[in-house]
Amino acid sequence: MLLLQRVSTGISKLDKMLGGGFIQGRTYLIAGETGAGKTILALQFLRDGLLRNEPCVYVSLDERVGNVLTGAETLGWNFWPYVRSGLFYPFEIRLEAAEVRKYGKESKAFIEAIRKVTKGEPISRIVLDPISALATGAKEEFYVREYLREVITYLEEVCNATTLLITDIPTGSTRLSRFGYEEFLASGVIVMGITRLNGKLVRTLYVRKMRWSQMDPTIYTFEIQSGFGIVIKQPFDALLSKSAGSEVGVDDVTDLDSRPI
Repeated sequence: MLLLQRVSTGISKLDKMLGGGFIQGRTYLIAGETGAGKTILALQFLRDGLLRNEPCVYVSLDERVGNVLTGAETLGWNFWPYVRSGLFYPFEIRLEAAEVRKYGKESKAFIEAIRKVTKGEPISRIVLDPISALATGAKEEFYVREYLREVITYLEEVCNATTLLITDIPTGSTRLSRFGYEEFLASGVIVMGITRLNGKLVRTLYVRKMRWSQMDPTIYTFEIQSGFGIVIKQPFDALLSKSAGSEVGVDDVTDLDSRPI
């Protein structure tokens, strides 16, 4: 029996929730509202690859790359040596909605940009952050869907890279993506959120979808800690039970994953 090769997220507890980690060469969606920690999870995933000497790409479709990497330093993560060594390729792409409408499925601008920056070298892990910025403002749903499908197909079939697509969802929304169909193109979906409990904000994370895996769909709480990144703690329901009758803060949650990465 052929076993699917797994790729670590860089978070041991999340690997277990996914049934062993991401499946190598597949594409996954990280969805959540602003401030939920999506970019940090993505950088943690890339850092794990870099520590394993894997070539990685970070494509910023919104924020300046320099700001992202400088922000990572507040967590104790220094990506610059990997950039200088040629193992890490962080860069920015700005594609207007008009280009998506004009070229649709035939557009190769995005793919060619990645090939140019990496000089055609093999890539192990890729992050597109946020994928929703690729076609914001495009009115024709067909073009956006096919454009994203083409990009995902290329990354999986040609690059054979394990890819994370970051997408923003409005606060309070029950949707899993900005356009409503990214989750169908991805092999798995991780949802990150923020909820208020006893006057404090609690971050949550759960696996909504994971093809070909025995996933754990439990909603867990997590913290973002310097030197560790995302630290997954106890289930949210357990926190609610503790808070019944007594005020419980985020700091009262028991660690499930507190190893530095």
